[in-house]
Amino acid sequence: MHEGKPLLTVVKSRIIDEPKPPLMPQDEGLLQTLSMLCSFQTTEDLASFLFSPMFQHLTSNRPPFVVFEIGVYLDHTKTLELIASEQGVIFADVHASGAFENNIHSVEDEVDANAQLMHWHATVYDEKQRFV
Repeated sequence: MHEGKPLLTVVKSRIIDEPKPPLMPQDEGLLQTLSMLCSFQTTEDLASFLFSPMFQHLTSNRPPFVVFEIGVYLDHTKTLELIASEQGVIFADVHASGAFENNIHSVEDEVDANAQLMHWHATVYDEKQRFV
């Protein structure tokens, strides 16, 4: 990885349940922030964010209504969908990279999220290939 550059990005991809459920002001604010490209230095940073009270308040205890896209910072063609609901966080590999069995992974906890993000990143992105 390049020194100082983020590893991953997250952005709101689409609303899947219109109209979206009523949101509290802090949830609406977070959703607005996530409508812009947000970057994370490490997989640990992103996993921590996904299990933060702020993100959990936005996504848990309600049916899924929004899909987020996780991307490799240095190659935005490498993406992974993130869907969160009352059942938890799901990673959906729409590009079928082979990182997850059946291209879906139900995240168990923050530690699992970190491990799976690291695995997915290593599967889809080879920094040496990028500069060939």
